[in-house]
Amino acid sequence: MSWFSYTLAVLVACISYMAYQKYVNVHTSIIKKPDKRYDYIIVGAGTAGCVLAARLSEDPTVKVLLLEAGGHMGYFTRVPLTSTAAQQGPNDWSVHARPQKYSSFGMFAQTPIIPRGKGLGGSGQINFLLHGFGLSEDYSRWAQLGFDGWTLKDLKPYFNKAFGTMESEFDSPCLATGLCDESQTPMHLKQIDSDNELMQVFKRASARLADRHTVFRKATATIRDGRRHQAFDAYLKPALNRPNLHVMLKTQAISARFEKKVAESVYILEDHKYLNNIFADKEIILSAGAIKTPQILMLSGIGPKDLLRRLKIAPISENPHVGRNFHDHMNVPLYVSIKKPLSITLSKVFTLTTAWDYFWNGQGLLSFPPVAGVEYKNTSALMLFSMGSTSERLLRELSNYRPQVFRDIFPFHNDSHKEGFVFLATCVQPRSRGSVTVNDVSTTVPVAVNPNYLHQGWDVQCIIKAIRRAERLLSTKPFREIGARLHWPRPERCLSLWRYSRQEQLAVQKRRKKSSSQSADYPVRSPPDEYLECVIRETAVTGHHASGTCSGGTVVDSSLRVKNVSGLRIMDASVLPSPLSLYPNSVIIAMAEKAVDLIRNNT
Repeated sequence: MSWFSYTLAVLVACISYMAYQKYVNVHTSIIKKPDKRYDYIIVGAGTAGCVLAARLSEDPTVKVLLLEAGGHMGYFTRVPLTSTAAQQGPNDWSVHARPQKYSSFGMFAQTPIIPRGKGLGGSGQINFLLHGFGLSEDYSRWAQLGFDGWTLKDLKPYFNKAFGTMESEFDSPCLATGLCDESQTPMHLKQIDSDNELMQVFKRASARLADRHTVFRKATATIRDGRRHQAFDAYLKPALNRPNLHVMLKTQAISARFEKKVAESVYILEDHKYLNNIFADKEIILSAGAIKTPQILMLSGIGPKDLLRRLKIAPISENPHVGRNFHDHMNVPLYVSIKKPLSITLSKVFTLTTAWDYFWNGQGLLSFPPVAGVEYKNTSALMLFSMGSTSERLLRELSNYRPQVFRDIFPFHNDSHKEGFVFLATCVQPRSRGSVTVNDVSTTVPVAVNPNYLHQGWDVQCIIKAIRRAERLLSTKPFREIGARLHWPRPERCLSLWRYSRQEQLAVQKRRKKSSSQSADYPVRSPPDEYLECVIRETAVTGHHASGTCSGGTVVDSSLRVKNVSGLRIMDASVLPSPLSLYPNSVIIAMAEKAVDLIRNNT
């Protein structure tokens, strides 16, 4: 790529950014000073908060206040390929979890970082846009845990209301032809193009090894005209000039205030420093996410008895389940090099042609997340990320990997032209559970988040099955034809568990002499399970799906009302009693649509 092309591409991006900042972020609903009373106060402008605020304010006789601790999201959060650009910046809470006992050994201080969106759109603005409805058994499991009325059948009308289809993931004819009825629906879906060669290779390989338990899905994303189209764009943005909707940015909710166990008002910090108290005549709805929502509950006096006593918080309702049941997916990256030029590389991204295709036509490499597809079998899954370039400078700090560990996972970390992809091995129904708790009554003191990743050995075995599946897939003819080669992660802490013969050691040494690449330093045969368990505990990272800390059935009832109090509901990922298989964002949208009906009907 020439210096001129690079400069021009940057110039095009800067002009687009300035235009966006000047003309897009001007809305009359965004205010500086709130009224004293509203019908509804919604805390958090994430995925659920955007849906709730837009739907409830459709009634012009109802006054709605939406509180958001962040501000406007940056322009590049709208570009599907560059989702991670916002992480660890002003639009990300960048939650540093507690040092882990069973995982994260390859990270500084064994501390995973959990990205959480901070700003209009929340985590839906910094995720990879992947869409899914979950599996029917996910919802059946909720009913078994006491969260009734939220089966797939119950939610189907709301999926149709939001997306116009329930056929989005299984080679849907309407998505493939672009004929889905989205004219009357807020959300817009796009499926990866059928001519994507890497997706086709993955699909053919999966078909060769398929049985009745195997499902392959093309990547489907919430995109419109090549831009991110999440709950903020689909719901909140069109409502931001309604006179009965007020939105306050950079305003943090501290706690709810009660009178005789009825939630009456919310204490807020305007601009994070000016204390105010705003009253709700009908309801307060917490949509601050799986980490912030339990914090607000605890500071309001709803939580474990011992915690409230220790922090000298006046108890409103003692509930030991608040902040418990934290669950999340974990992903283990496996780098695969290929010989055919099918992947996304930095050298392809930073070109004038790529910039022109995207900023003028909404097409090209930047217009879709870097995912070709996903295959799952029972509870183990593989996601194919079509990024050949794995830049240490751009990616390592996002995961908090120690430098050598990152290099042991991604052997071509400095090669912007390298063709390849990353298989992410995961378990869609992990059994490990963690917690979120409050350390101090001051909101300036971060909450203590202990995901307790991989506490249950079952999760490790589940991921090992996914890794073994990757091995089998890569041995099939479709992957062999593109020269696919798996580069096993080689963290030093694990190497002693991979014992191989003197002959194999000599073969490795021979490869080292022939190649200056770190990729030459790899064992010859398939590693044992003991080695893979060590790799998983060393390298697994969050799947960005933190959920469960105000679980339905224990903290909220089946109408999302906080138990033992009145006037307070929760609608965000914290209410999920157990994990959703694969991606939760679209399910949260449908659940929020149903929550609006519950709130309007006062049920």
